[in-house]
Amino acid sequence: ADMFMKNWFPSHMLEPQNPLVTSFRKMVLATRAQGIAGSWAAIRDMDMRRTVALISSPTLVIAGQYDTVTLPSHSELIAETVPNAKLVMLPAVHLSNVEYQAEFLSAVFEFLQSK
Repeated sequence: ADMFMKNWFPSHMLEPQNPLVTSFRKMVLATRAQGIAGSWAAIRDMDMRRTVALISSPTLVIAGQYDTVTLPSHSELIAETVPNAKLVMLPAVHLSNVEYQAEFLSAVFEFLQSK
């Protein structure tokens, strides 16, 4: 669980008393080991480059600048591959919608209103 937390949250949020991080940690600990292993295997084995190239709808890609799970370069590749995609890079780790909720929602609303 601690490995997940370090990949999902910046160090300043990893204080033992942070209720948000504690709830995510509990979720990970409640997940069966086989489920976690299966999700890791699915992520390890997937290659979405061909599938992403099939997207023709307006697309918003929101990335975390400091994400070590889904690298910023992965999000950049998606935005470059999908025609007219918009990329928003937030100064977040992996869960930009949690870490930068207001900025994330603003980007989503702005994108939806522009379509």
